[in-house]
Amino acid sequence: MEVKISDLPGIGKKYTLDTAHSGHFVIIIHQQGMREFFHFKHPDDDEADYSFQLNDEESRKIGAIMLGVDYQPVADDRMELFLRNVRLEWIKVKPDCLIAHKRIDEAKIRTLTGCTVIGLQREGELIGSPDISEVIRPGDTLMAIGKRDQVKALEDLCKA
Repeated sequence: MEVKISDLPGIGKKYTLDTAHSGHFVIIIHQQGMREFFHFKHPDDDEADYSFQLNDEESRKIGAIMLGVDYQPVADDRMELFLRNVRLEWIKVKPDCLIAHKRIDEAKIRTLTGCTVIGLQREGELIGSPDISEVIRPGDTLMAIGKRDQVKALEDLCKA
């Protein structure tokens, strides 16, 4: 993608770009920090289909999102490899299970099975990324991730 940059004396800078799928964009960054975005279906259009403005803080937050600060999408081939090797399962904790009534760290789930507990469902409430001090109760459902044999080991542990 080619980006054309123009100085706008007394205003700021103008960035013009054409995307592979979304048309023609013009972004104007004002000296005071405000950003204006304009979309045109075709580069020759005189009137924008839509436009919007962001202040400096909003622009920086969106910029960080676009750079992938919080989330990096996984390429299809990497995701396929991941899905072939890793399982995500919901495993019910039985009343006489060896890990029932223990804190997550005391249960030593990762040491015993290789699985990692990434969530816990209790009485209709989902606890994402539970703290290691969370007590595992009979009837809880553990959301665990691991290799096939590791998940099987946790399932066996939760039945005992």
